[in-house]
Amino acid sequence: MIQENIPSHRDWHDATKTVLLPTGIKIAYMEVGDSACPSLILIHGFSDSSRVWRSMMLELQNDYHIYAVDLRGFGQSDKPKQFVYTMAEQAADVIAFMDKKEIRDALVMGHSMGSMIAQNVAFSDPDRIRGVALLATFSHMHETQKAVREVQDFYNVLDIQGSTDEELLRNFIPDSESLQDQSFVQGYLSTLKGLTGSGLSAAWFGMSMADNRNFLQFIKAPVFIGWGSEDAIFTKAYQDELREYLPDAKYEDFVGIAHEIPTEIPKHAAEAVNGFFQSITNS
Repeated sequence: MIQENIPSHRDWHDATKTVLLPTGIKIAYMEVGDSACPSLILIHGFSDSSRVWRSMMLELQNDYHIYAVDLRGFGQSDKPKQFVYTMAEQAADVIAFMDKKEIRDALVMGHSMGSMIAQNVAFSDPDRIRGVALLATFSHMHETQKAVREVQDFYNVLDIQGSTDEELLRNFIPDSESLQDQSFVQGYLSTLKGLTGSGLSAAWFGMSMADNRNFLQFIKAPVFIGWGSEDAIFTKAYQDELREYLPDAKYEDFVGIAHEIPTEIPKHAAEAVNGFFQSITNS
């Protein structure tokens, strides 16, 4: 039976811990589970924070020692003023976090932008990563010069604190009514309101600049790819491309599901990922 030892969204910020990394960034994180279980690091996506994993953590906490991090620029972590938060920089923070917490080896799971960071972690420090789960993933952005400029123009004038909840949801989670955990929505908004347009622009530029295709070959760990068939952000074309570079990856379509897999189908996604990770840790 699952024991709900995870803070509610209302208490999430107060329950997070922090650690100062050698990279100079103070990282916030949520830690749950038995320290005797395999370590699992969860990496959130764009505009999110560690709280996006809460519902999946409820399903996984009995089998793993879970660390859900807030990336630089997000959640309760430091938000340095930079033109770009590169994916390599974010991955270096995660590896430094592993060093600081004395995590010898780990499983890693990332969603959306976090999945690209998870890829970077896996090929940057391959001997410490036992398995990788990528949800709503991609290997590089299919963007034009015009599209990148439009992103910057949008975030440069975005007044997050001055926007209504309805405006923020329309811009960031247009399908919020489909989420299984509706308590996540208010928690998400409370975290989002601590961000800035320039910080979001820096994170988006990090995705735009990155291209992992030639480096995926250096991932040693088994890989799981989970994709929602209604994902309009990272479409099937992205998945087909990624699978060319990770031909041995286990792949699963979540039929009828859009981009927000961790909050749309947390139980189903947790079961799929857990089955994959158990096949690794029990072998």
